[in-house]
Amino acid sequence: MRRDSRCRGTCPPRRPRVKLAGLARRALRRGLPVLVLLLVACTPYSSKVAKLRGDLAAGRPGDALVRLDELSGGKNGLPYLMEKGLLQYLAGDLDACQESFAAAQATVEDLYTKSLSREAATLIFNDTAQAYQGEIFERVWIHYYRALAFLAAGETASAAVEGRAVTFDLQRFSDSGPDEAKYRNDPFLQYFAGLLYEADGELNDAWINYREAERLYEASETYGVSAPDALLSDLVGAGERMGFEDLLAPYREKYPDAEAMRLAEGEGELVLLVSTGLVPPKVSNRMDFPIFKDRDGDRGNTWLYASNAYDDWRFRAADLEVDYILSIALPAVEGNPPPLRAPRWEAGGRRGRLELGADLGALNKQCLEDRYGGVVVRTVARALIKYWGKEKIEEKKGEMAGLLVNILGSATEVADTRGWTTLPAHVHVARVALPAGEQTVSVHAGGAQASGRVEIRPGRLAFLAMRIY
Repeated sequence: MRRDSRCRGTCPPRRPRVKLAGLARRALRRGLPVLVLLLVACTPYSSKVAKLRGDLAAGRPGDALVRLDELSGGKNGLPYLMEKGLLQYLAGDLDACQESFAAAQATVEDLYTKSLSREAATLIFNDTAQAYQGEIFERVWIHYYRALAFLAAGETASAAVEGRAVTFDLQRFSDSGPDEAKYRNDPFLQYFAGLLYEADGELNDAWINYREAERLYEASETYGVSAPDALLSDLVGAGERMGFEDLLAPYREKYPDAEAMRLAEGEGELVLLVSTGLVPPKVSNRMDFPIFKDRDGDRGNTWLYASNAYDDWRFRAADLEVDYILSIALPAVEGNPPPLRAPRWEAGGRRGRLELGADLGALNKQCLEDRYGGVVVRTVARALIKYWGKEKIEEKKGEMAGLLVNILGSATEVADTRGWTTLPAHVHVARVALPAGEQTVSVHAGGAQASGRVEIRPGRLAFLAMRIY
């Protein structure tokens, strides 16, 4: 091996000389306009909404709405509708919020049955060629925010309807989801639906949901959260009022410290729901690696020299000719931030702590993992189809046409990072007794704070939702 006189010690082996450089330049000149359009169109969704998330994290939902409309380009797909509905809710436009979420729910129903033509398109371009159907948890959390918007508007009965929709959809997805899927239900939403039932006077239905929520929280390895003490107290309280002492016995044994809340005269109850942070978005993990020809022009060593780490290439021969650049892009969920430490509330001269009720980052990651096998199969099949297509084009139109197809195929390979990116990372919950009357509630968590006002009525259950970034 020749050594460079400038090297001290052994120089690394030379990298392969790509013999198609001139051909590549001519192909790029001819295909550059198309390539530019494809690169713009195939920008990952998570990159497009990064600044939007920044506006929201800075407490500017109105600015985020303007940016969302600019990004949408007039398209009203499911991600846009979910993002818009939540931003409108946070901006206080409750009527517009309900319209957006209603349209999102209608879109979910329309997409519930897959289109074969769109499915086929994912094997030619990428997974974004198919309309986004939403992760299962996203579809159900639409009901959560619709219920919060109804509660903020004082429409308790309508909020209870959303609670029933939560129960129905969770049962439907549990029955129809793949057997291997771990996320097939949601403990926090079951608990929330139970609270809505109780507020609407349907205590038996609330009892059923509280029991289901407790059962699901036991599967903390899937949902990432243990049962909050508030749920256990509500479970015992509902069972006592319904006279279900026999059914309560195993819960009393399992949770000896759980006690039903007792209200003094002139007191009411508040369910405080505090959302924190932003759900970690999906990102694209992209791998580009070469397929080389043998010296005789065969492709028998297609995978022998495959590598996605260019700086670590080591070859015995330095004269290999690149036949194809194979590109694969797979989605992943970024690391989930821990919940804010020790969130606390103050109201009516009283104070206490909030408990973690839901970890949406864990749900987002689990839903992706549940369908990841199908994503990988489609991605590999698409890579092979593009490779074979390049071979056929090259046989008919020549090497430059084949190289152009390779370049365009690589440019269109992008992971599907679409999702509901304005969701919070975590939701904290507390159920507290407060004196009747208008109360100012303050929340402190991780150096941030928020406040809101709520009317407490004697013997009644009120709701107040806040968001901290």
